Amino acid sequence: MKIVDIEAIHLRLGEVRLIADGAQECLLIKVTTDTGIVGWGEVVSCAHIARAIVEAPASAPFRHGLASILKGLDPLDLEQINAALAEGTAWYGSTGIVRSTIGGVDMALWDIAAKAAGKPLRKLLNEKAVDAVPIYASLLWPDSPDDIADRLAGLNQPELTAFKLGWGPMGQDKELDIKLVSKAREAIGEGTLMIDAGRVWDLQTARERTEQFAPYSPHWLEEPLAPDDYAGYKELSETSQITIACGEFFTELSEFEELTNHCQVPIIQPDLGRVGGYSGMLKIQQMICATATTHIPHSFGTGILRAHSAQYIAAMCPDPLLEYCFSESPLSSLLTRDGMALEGATLTLGDLPGLGVEINEDEMAAFRI
Repeated sequence: MKIVDIEAIHLRLGEVRLIADGAQECLLIKVTTDTGIVGWGEVVSCAHIARAIVEAPASAPFRHGLASILKGLDPLDLEQINAALAEGTAWYGSTGIVRSTIGGVDMALWDIAAKAAGKPLRKLLNEKAVDAVPIYASLLWPDSPDDIADRLAGLNQPELTAFKLGWGPMGQDKELDIKLVSKAREAIGEGTLMIDAGRVWDLQTARERTEQFAPYSPHWLEEPLAPDDYAGYKELSETSQITIACGEFFTELSEFEELTNHCQVPIIQPDLGRVGGYSGMLKIQQMICATATTHIPHSFGTGILRAHSAQYIAAMCPDPLLEYCFSESPLSSLLTRDGMALEGATLTLGDLPGLGVEINEDEMAAFRI
């Protein structure tokens, strides 16, 4: 089997708002083989730049676009592919956004491998993988705390019991922060509440918020500090009354080693579309096995990223929990169909080979750049 085409499919809404919603614009990766098997992945980064990394033609040594590197290679030989990618991108580096773009390709290659094996991707990762995973609803804070109850009711998912609200107006002032959390707890009742602060505070403010939020019993407080404030995360993880979570920003294994081994953050949240796909995520998983840290992957994009995250979580997370993006963007819901079913608070993964969903390419036309 050989790779014959790698396509970077850039989708974008007609109006992109400056809000923390990665489903407004995305870059999908479509890898086609000479046998007709097609794999899909998603890049979680700046779509315009990542697209250039895929499409750039071959140039002087060590500075080639990913498509030019990979055409003609065996999609099942990940060792050869990873070596070729490392060499072909060496001049402009294989970290950061390059790592994220490689991750989209890697996801597509694992999709191909599972389809070639005739099994769901999770079973390729782990024959003992489960066939359904619990979810929590992930959405942005509305502009006003008084709109939270209506926002949750508008999901039309009465059986959901776990919710994460993030970004939006949080961080503007203390009173607003507390009212947001208070109103969320009121709307959720005894359900599970997670808070995504959106990297808005310094250490002192974060300390104060953990004390002020504690009476509302949040399950975790996510991204309260700047991503690279390792000293702050270490101190906060040691002293906070609320479990601290972070890590979606990072792309490199060394960064997760710092969070886990030095800072001892209880929950890390690597994103398949940022850390190098399955190949990168499996290295992170192996690294944390001997620690007290739990990894709960971040996933806020299209249904393609959600399906990949679900397959990974079903195979590799001892206590599976899937972040289910409830973005208002149509890119979050229109691109995949069949295969997986949200039943109450559980996503049933089905038995389709590979990624586990059918890709609706017709729906992409209206958003394609």
